[in-house]
Amino acid sequence: MRKRSRLRRRFGEMQMNLHSSYGVRRVVAAFVLAPGPKRRQVAALQNGFTLLEVLVSVTMVALMAVALWSVFRISLTSWARGNAYIDANQRQRSVMDLVKKQMTSVYPAISPADLQLGGPVYPIFVGAHESVQFISLASLRFNQNPGLTAVSYELVRGDQGSYSLVEREEQYLGIDPTQEGSLDRKDNRVIPLFENLVSFGFEYFDPGTNESPAEWVREWNSKLTGGLPSAISMSMVNRDAKGQTLSRHVVIPILAKPFDPRLGFTNPLQMRPTRRLGNDFSPSQR
Repeated sequence: MRKRSRLRRRFGEMQMNLHSSYGVRRVVAAFVLAPGPKRRQVAALQNGFTLLEVLVSVTMVALMAVALWSVFRISLTSWARGNAYIDANQRQRSVMDLVKKQMTSVYPAISPADLQLGGPVYPIFVGAHESVQFISLASLRFNQNPGLTAVSYELVRGDQGSYSLVEREEQYLGIDPTQEGSLDRKDNRVIPLFENLVSFGFEYFDPGTNESPAEWVREWNSKLTGGLPSAISMSMVNRDAKGQTLSRHVVIPILAKPFDPRLGFTNPLQMRPTRRLGNDFSPSQR
């Protein structure tokens, strides 16, 4: 009983010494000078984290940091991909609006005829399944080609096997580009419109006549038809950076109508009725 009372008294003194200026030194001295049982009891009052507990805590904090960083990284990647998709889609929409404006502004310029040889009168427009050439009032390079512009759309193949739709244009100076081949020169600047195309095709709407019904055709030659198509259809399938395909189909109406007095001209000499030899009137028949 006396030993217990002494220990309690000694621990009470130690707790009081902790609040004094020399409390830490006295506690250390008491811990060092105290006998075995007292030293264990003093150590029990000053217990801290063991090495195993510290390692477990550090490991858990590290795992939580890695998990948070993974979530943050996935969020950043998704945000970057979303912005890239939005930018690409917005760019395609802007380019498509320019293409629509240029095709809607088709001008029915009449091909210059040879005064000596003559020939048919027709508007300048030649369309194939993978290319089209026409005269437009709108230019993608307005500063360089103001006014009437000779435009050519063509599907070209890239190095990696993909296709791209490119545009060539030059100022229209009264020369038929479909006959002279001026738009096919290598010095013309090429403007890429749609890239990474898997498939692409033009179609042209023939309004038809009383004898032939209206239909979509894959080729159009105004020299043979004598007019312009009523609409142009573009069908494309492109591949994005992820390898996913996106299809688009656009129908662009053409409101321009070719007007030239020579188109509706009728030779009056060809309309004069001719006499038949069997019905000729002779004075001997009177």
